[in-house]
Amino acid sequence: MATIPNDQKFHTVASKVNTTSRASALINSNRKVFTMQDIKDTISGPPLVTAITSDNTIIVIDNQEPKIVTGMTASPIAGSYLVDFNSQFTVDNLSSETLQAKTELISLYDALIALTPTETGHIPTYGSETLSPGVYTQAGATNVTGVLTLDAGGDSTALFVFRCGGAFTTGASAEVVLTGGALSSNVWFVAEGASSTGASTIFRGSIISNQAAVSTGALTSIEGRMFAITGAIGIGDASVLTEPLGTSELTLGTLSLFNLFTGTGNITNTGASNIELSIGTNSGTITGFGTATVGGSIIPGGSNPLSIFRCGVYVDGVIINDSLRSTTRPFQAESFQFPAILQTVATITEGQTIDIRAYSNLGEQNIGPRMAFVITKIL
Repeated sequence: MATIPNDQKFHTVASKVNTTSRASALINSNRKVFTMQDIKDTISGPPLVTAITSDNTIIVIDNQEPKIVTGMTASPIAGSYLVDFNSQFTVDNLSSETLQAKTELISLYDALIALTPTETGHIPTYGSETLSPGVYTQAGATNVTGVLTLDAGGDSTALFVFRCGGAFTTGASAEVVLTGGALSSNVWFVAEGASSTGASTIFRGSIISNQAAVSTGALTSIEGRMFAITGAIGIGDASVLTEPLGTSELTLGTLSLFNLFTGTGNITNTGASNIELSIGTNSGTITGFGTATVGGSIIPGGSNPLSIFRCGVYVDGVIINDSLRSTTRPFQAESFQFPAILQTVATITEGQTIDIRAYSNLGEQNIGPRMAFVITKIL
């Protein structure tokens, strides 16, 4: 078969074609001289497939910060691409989900206590007022009555932290209202003593008790979390707990899985409560939730160690949500290899980068040594 040279010129190729149907096309009178290479480039364009492979790369995945898998990154031209990644991971070390959550709860408490106070002169009762972001402290007990409005002033990253050296309570039908972009994920009430909400409280934010119990009154609604480092948790009849809105400016780690968690203590429920996320204790029992609706898991103390490995496709550091893959392996899985396979569609603009990142929610894993990263332009 004859081969047409790349520099062969064609005088009768139109520079513009208007096609109205498969059966007819109107070619305008403007003509342009093309070489065979011009035609090849017009048909195929820039390279459609970028393939990166490795046979000897091992990446240690040991924390919850997504890490770029070495070499698995590309910056193609703008467009939409089918992205494939194929490798394997080995479970090296395992961790107890509840033990890790307890460790992270202590770290979270320490971070909140370390924040520099911005307001120390407020009376112990909060309510019927609007407050700006800040760290509010009380030497003794603190309570919320009426309506407490927290105004972020347009800053969705603003923190509201209320610390007290005693107990924390809310009055019956008290409410915490958020405005100005304030997010419940950035509202924290931290008590050294016991914490409790009055009946029919509407609360937006999370509560931590250091060395005492936490509890809700009947019909309490909380858009947030209730934690105790050492202490029981009691949920009153028809209470509702949902995931706080937004991403917290503080590090939660495994705690982000829970609405209710205690490092040491029992968790009990009365009646038809509704809990959106998980419930857990590192040392204790969980009872009474047979009449409740629980969206997450119920994890009692003494749970077996696990490995939780996650990986996904990112564009300029932002994950493509449908690409995230999460694999949980039990304690018997240590030293075994498991597949890590991803496929998604990524649409990028000029100069953006596509890469593969992995992280560990529990335990430690090694990804590799064999891996392949292929991006194929979608025409």
